[in-house]
Amino acid sequence: MRKLNVAVIGVGYWGKKVVSEYAQLAKRNASVSLHSVCDLSEENLKYCKGNYDVPYVTKYHKEVIASPEIDAVHICTPNETHYEICREALDSGKHVLVEKPMTLNSGEAFKLVDLAHAKNRILSVGHIFRFNKALRKVRSLVEDRFFGDLFWFKLQWTTLMPPMEGRDIITDLAPHPFDILNFLVDEWPLKITCKAKAYRREKLEETAHIIAEFKSNVMANVELSWLAPGKTREVSVMGSKRFAKIDCLRQEVKVFEDGRFYNIPVERNNTIEAELEHFIECIQNNHVLNNGYVNQNSGFLGANVVRLLEVARRSLEEERTERVELW
Repeated sequence: MRKLNVAVIGVGYWGKKVVSEYAQLAKRNASVSLHSVCDLSEENLKYCKGNYDVPYVTKYHKEVIASPEIDAVHICTPNETHYEICREALDSGKHVLVEKPMTLNSGEAFKLVDLAHAKNRILSVGHIFRFNKALRKVRSLVEDRFFGDLFWFKLQWTTLMPPMEGRDIITDLAPHPFDILNFLVDEWPLKITCKAKAYRREKLEETAHIIAEFKSNVMANVELSWLAPGKTREVSVMGSKRFAKIDCLRQEVKVFEDGRFYNIPVERNNTIEAELEHFIECIQNNHVLNNGYVNQNSGFLGANVVRLLEVARRSLEEERTERVELW
């Protein structure tokens, strides 16, 4: 059986991490090969060629997409390029994993979902926190009603960053909290209220506060900022029985009960590795996807997240709470 050949398109800061993980995966799994990488930067291509012994490097993504030897592509290019590259790849019969947000508008996102279905190809989105062992543990606790009735969530996604050229914080950071909320409560919000501001420049918000309200009476508060020292990726859960705080970076779950905090053991994992392994498993099990095998970060989930980004943006611009109408 021929190896499953994967190409990475875009090998900047994040793309290099992805290439490294595919190189390690190929060493562990004889059925997978890191076939090629693509980037506009000669320096990035030389780095990947020299450090990971990638067989083929190119500046032109169309060469990658046109190659009959390549079965799947992982897209790590700038957000505004995601739709066109995804569409071209799916049209050419490639399986695709694209980083979040999958597109910059939901209409294009759902077109990709339909195209992947028509071509019978896997379309996954880089919602990597679905593979975080601490969040998976909390999801199982929610399902077991460990917290009792869920009251509210607080998600803090903050760090100190210089002004990001061409990027706003809602598009850049909100996809993860929105996806995590769906992962934990298995619902999408009914209403969203968003307030956000730019402080070091005239446009493109650098801090935002989002309130999401769910059918189950759960409310979530999402804080996003590029102005806060340190790097925080935390989720707090308040229920009728217990409270918990999850450090998503350290993969730690700390529960408050009977007047004291205690830790719930979590076996930490490499979330990038887990995501890539799942993508490969989805491709190899494509013929049974409709019979019980689930793509845990599917294009449909990614498209709904893009829809929520649009609703949050509309709430901000119109200065009101917006109802969510998912497709």
